[in-house]
Amino acid sequence: MSLGGHGRVFGYAMTISGASLLLISLLSLWQHNNIMSEAMRSITGMPMHESAMFWMIIPAIAASLILVSGGIAILLVHGSLGEGNVVGLNDRESRVVEYLIRRGGVAEQREIAKELGFTRLQTYRIVLSLRSRNVVEVERAGRTNLVRLRAFGVGRQEERA
Repeated sequence: MSLGGHGRVFGYAMTISGASLLLISLLSLWQHNNIMSEAMRSITGMPMHESAMFWMIIPAIAASLILVSGGIAILLVHGSLGEGNVVGLNDRESRVVEYLIRRGGVAEQREIAKELGFTRLQTYRIVLSLRSRNVVEVERAGRTNLVRLRAFGVGRQEERA
């Protein structure tokens, strides 16, 4: 199941909705039991059985538990196994970072432009933006620039050896 970049938001929304539904259901049950118990006591002189409405609330409680567990499952999947996303990157910057990851963390700037269909000026501006935020580092290599991911040491195999 692909939720695009909105998986975490969807997971949070499901979890919050489920928790809200559970809270409202339990509050309604408590309020109903208090009101009905008082009414039955005044009419019959006997207290009402405390779980008279509980069977009506069971579907709402079940739905809320499904929402909460589904939301938590989505958050777990998108938190640990989902694609990592650097916060604040626009679509073009994300494409460049993904391309660099596929290429082992290093690529020539002109290759990035050619493969992703950007003009040289667009690529220059994207790389400049990524560089200003310390996502990539740029190294001059002859007549082109070598763009290298900085995050988590990706593309630094030769320096570790």
